[in-house]
Order: sequence, then structure tokens, then C-alpha cells
Amino acid sequence: MDVSQIKAIIFDLEGTLLDREKSREKFIEEQYERFHDYFVRVQFADYRKKFIELDDDEDHDKPDLYKEMIKQFNIDRLSWKDLFRDFEMHFYRYVFPFHDTHYTLKKLHNAGYKIGVIANGKSKIKQHRVYALGIEDYVNHLSTSETVGFRKPHPRIYEDIVEKLEVTPQEVLYVGDDALNDVAPAHAMEMVSVWYRHEHHDADLAPLASEMDYEITSLEQLLEILHIPKEVESNGTF
Repeated sequence: MDVSQIKAIIFDLEGTLLDREKSREKFIEEQYERFHDYFVRVQFADYRKKFIELDDDEDHDKPDLYKEMIKQFNIDRLSWKDLFRDFEMHFYRYVFPFHDTHYTLKKLHNAGYKIGVIANGKSKIKQHRVYALGIEDYVNHLSTSETVGFRKPHPRIYEDIVEKLEVTPQEVLYVGDDALNDVAPAHAMEMVSVWYRHEHHDADLAPLASEMDYEITSLEQLLEILHIPKEVESNGTF
């Protein structure tokens, strides 16, 4: 496929630039510890399982999640607001990039590509995550469902970021890990669609081959697709 016309790279946030699994696991563990005295009848394994079950969407409504947690475990010394405030106060500390997130964004930025990020959810939380990842200097624009008024996979959120980056859909390479919310709509918009496949992905949830232009297992592979030379570490020999 000819990628010479590409001027902008648009990324999904959670699961693409942000290691969602690692970030969530660490947050659950430490939130449980912070409220351990109130969870005397709740085992950590059960708390973790229920949290993940309720948080199956990439940006589940956290107040609803905590309301259900309080109800499920019959916690009577805490309110859902206590847990939600803890989430808002601490979650930015549990934001981990993938090992090659910074390297890849730096290379793309230095090569002159515009970089955008699309995320479902509240703008304040998503902006905090961009800063916590340390990638704000590379990101030209962040579009969130709260700001745009539509959630992925609605076309409007993709149209918004294309307008903000001042490119056409045909000049965009879109990268995401979700078949429904990333790959299919990007393809429908006539962007070059890239599926970021993780080891834990269910094969049944993979994108259709007809909707996917490329498949990667690391962000660094984008450099190969776009023909950007990788840095070669010197070993002191010639």
C-alpha cells in the first residue's frame, strides 16, 4: 500500500499508547490496599475480578462502576463517592506507556507527521493521562467524546480530529487495538487502518481482513510501515 500521502497519525489512547492492562492492575491493587480496613469481608481476588468485569469498556462510567461495587459487596462504611474520588485523585499515577510509545512518537514527530489522539470519555481524565504518559509534546490534538459529543465508533469524532489536524481522511494512518471502535470506522472513513494486536486479544474479536490495512504487535513497527529509519545504537566499532 502507498503510504507516501500520509501526513498524520491518529492513535487510540487506552490499549494503544497506554498499557491499559498494566495500569489498571496496579491501580486496583493499590486502591484495595488504601481501603483495606473497609473491605474486611472482601477478598482482593474478588474485588479485582468484579472491577475488571464492570470495567470491560475502555471508559466505563466510573460512578456506576463504584455504585455496583458497593452494592455487590455490601460495603456499608463507604459510599461510591469515596471510591470515585480516590479514582480521580490517584488514577493518573497508574498510567504506563508501552515500552516503545515514547520512542515511536518521537520518531514520528521528528519525521514531520502530525499526531492526534482519540478517546472516549471525559476530557479532563484523558488530558491527565496524556500528560502522565509524558507525550503531550508530541500530540497536536486530542479529541474526546465529551468534547465532540459523540463516542467512538460514531463518524463525527473521527471527522472532528481530521478537521483539527487540517488533513483529509486519505492522509491519515489510524492505529488502534479495537476492531469495532478503531479499525472498522477508520477503514470506513478511508483512512489507512492499523490494528494493534496484543497477546491477550480474543481471536474472535479480530477485525475483518477487508477492514485492516496493516497488523502490528508493537508500535515500533509503524516506522517500518512508514519507511522511517530506526536509530542504530553504536557499539564503538566500525
